[in-house]
Amino acid sequence: MTTIDVLVITALKDEYDAAAAVAGGAGWTGHDAGGAAPYVTTTHRGLSVALARPTQMGGRSTSPIVTTLTDKLRPTCLAMSGVCAGNPRETAPGDVIVAAPAYQWDEGKHSPGGVFKADIQQFPQDTRWVRAVQDFDPAGLPSHGSASDEEAAVWYLERLHKGQNPRKHPARDRYFPHSTWSPRLGRLESDGLIAWQDSQLVLTEAGRDQVKRSLYITVDGPGRLPFKVAAGPMASGGAVMSDPRIWDRLEVSTRKILGLEMEAATIATIAHERRVPHWLVAKGVMDHADLDKDDRFKAFAARASAEVLFALLGRLLTPATRAPRPSTRAQLIPGMVKLEIVRRLTYDWQDLADVVGVPSHETGRFRSGDEPRGLWDWLAARDRLGDLPRALDEIGRPDLAGLLRPYAE
Repeated sequence: MTTIDVLVITALKDEYDAAAAVAGGAGWTGHDAGGAAPYVTTTHRGLSVALARPTQMGGRSTSPIVTTLTDKLRPTCLAMSGVCAGNPRETAPGDVIVAAPAYQWDEGKHSPGGVFKADIQQFPQDTRWVRAVQDFDPAGLPSHGSASDEEAAVWYLERLHKGQNPRKHPARDRYFPHSTWSPRLGRLESDGLIAWQDSQLVLTEAGRDQVKRSLYITVDGPGRLPFKVAAGPMASGGAVMSDPRIWDRLEVSTRKILGLEMEAATIATIAHERRVPHWLVAKGVMDHADLDKDDRFKAFAARASAEVLFALLGRLLTPATRAPRPSTRAQLIPGMVKLEIVRRLTYDWQDLADVVGVPSHETGRFRSGDEPRGLWDWLAARDRLGDLPRALDEIGRPDLAGLLRPYAE
């Protein structure tokens, strides 16, 4: 059976092309061209990578091809890169958000009077992976670059043009590092682009004309930005949003919401249902889901998210830490032995999970009512069924240990 380290999915062709360019240094090999689930493969930083996309964005369009390829390729990690909307209170265009957790925000009940009661199921990210994202520095990536004096000036003038407060903007420190705020604003004021009025700095006519000209002639989007990488909640929905009020609605149920898009919850759900050891979704902020939506940052966001995704995968899925696939040991255990142990384990599965060291966020993913089977599959995926006889003895179940010992030790 075919196996692969990482299956990467993108929702749009532009995102697919960006991911292919980032990871395709060794060239891509096509598979099942003309079929229902075509994909390409390559090797990137020692990892075997498969890349595919649906024909339309959205969870319903993404689910079939992801499920088909997950069953076929049995990846260690199911991943996605692409673009999203970012919370304007927390992010700036070009920033990359790593979903932690992912969830579907628009599942629930609509009541009379326009009241919507959400029924949210969150899929948490492995805490070790969240820590890796928090410690990740994007400075070495091709799309990352510090802002020059000119770029900082344009950024500041554009904030004023959009009616935003540059002092409180989440990206201020990246465009105005320590000790640059006053001198740079002084030059803008000396050049006649801003002026002090009503206890604040405002655009002059010359400043407003310069911003409009800059926006008019900048059609290709940025090549490099001082973007940040942040791990936080990512909400998936069934429609593209262009409503600035959406963030207030989302914060009712998820206070630290960072991103909004359409497929992350599908990726996390399929990884959970198909027992994929890891999942990872990284998406670049192209807009804020407001009335000023445009595609100026779309290409950059797609490229930056792919760079971050593959950089993280290269660190997290090294040969020493890559989760082993089901071993020959697991294949030698008769199915009836597994079935008997799963049936008789009942409530002792929690003690067993503690003894073998299954993290609580992993046990939380086990299907309710079928946790013993989930625990078995979790151990099998990591080649750890050999730990069961001793662990079963420790929790006072020598009867089950005796059934397994002839095969698992």
